[in-house]
Amino acid sequence: MWNADWMVGLFSMDAGGGGLDITVFAQYGILGIIAAMLIFFARGAHQRERDRADRMEAENRRLNELILDRVIPALTSATKAAEESAELLAAMQRERELAHFIRQQRGVEGGSP
Repeated sequence: MWNADWMVGLFSMDAGGGGLDITVFAQYGILGIIAAMLIFFARGAHQRERDRADRMEAENRRLNELILDRVIPALTSATKAAEESAELLAAMQRERELAHFIRQQRGVEGGSP
């Protein structure tokens, strides 16, 4: 008869504790063993994906903090600089229009007999 002790040891090393009772699956023969192996590898894959999701969540949190600490203040100062430059450009445009208007008025006054 086939000895499944090494498989029992393998399945009892489950990270979640409890382990997997291979004897339940062994009574179904090779199909039971294959089902038990699929369950074992599915548990491992689930744990790996959970760990990966936790790492990605921590990275996401770190990037959000970086945005709050560095990017938002930089955008705020850039917005203020853009507002100031828009005000300066508007003031320069008013001065140009005023100078043009004054030249035009002098030309009209000086050109009339």
